[in-house]
Amino acid sequence: MINENFGNPSSLMSENKSNKSRSGLFTSPVALIRLCSILFVGLMIGHMSAYPWTSNNTLKETQLVGTMKSVDLVFFGEHTSLWDLYFGWGLWVAVLLLTLAIILWVLSDLARVSPQRIGTITGIISATCLVGAYFSFRFFHILPSIIMLSVISIILLTASVRLMRQT
Repeated sequence: MINENFGNPSSLMSENKSNKSRSGLFTSPVALIRLCSILFVGLMIGHMSAYPWTSNNTLKETQLVGTMKSVDLVFFGEHTSLWDLYFGWGLWVAVLLLTLAIILWVLSDLARVSPQRIGTITGIISATCLVGAYFSFRFFHILPSIIMLSVISIILLTASVRLMRQT
C-alpha cells in the first residue's frame, strides 16, 4: 500500500508527535509523579482497610487491646490510654499519606516550570519511601506495603533522574 501522505511534512510531523506522545505518556516525569500520587492514595486506602490496625483473632490479642484501652497514661500532662495514642497515630498516618498524594499531584504541575528543584524533592520522597519499605519489612511484615513503597520509590527515583537531567 502506498502512503498517500508521503512527502507531506505536516503529516509526518503529526505522526511523530502522536507516536512520541504515546510512548512519552508513561515515561514523562509528570506522568510518573502523578502515578505515584495515585499509588499513595492506594497505600492510604490499604492502611485504612486494616483499621483498627490490630487483630482480634485470638484471646491474647483481644486481651492486649483491652489492656491498651484500660491503661491510663499521662501524655504531655493529659490523661489518655495507650489505645488512644495507637489509634490516633494510625489515623494520622492515613492523613499524612493522603497529604503526600496531594502534594505529589501539585508537584507534577510544577515539574515543567522548575524540573531540577522538583527532581530534588521527588528524590527526597523516593529515599523516604525506601526507608518506609525497610521499616515495613523490619517491623510490620506487611508485604503489600513493602512492595507499594518500593515501587513508589523506584518510580519517583526515575522521575527525579529525568527531571535533574533537564536543562
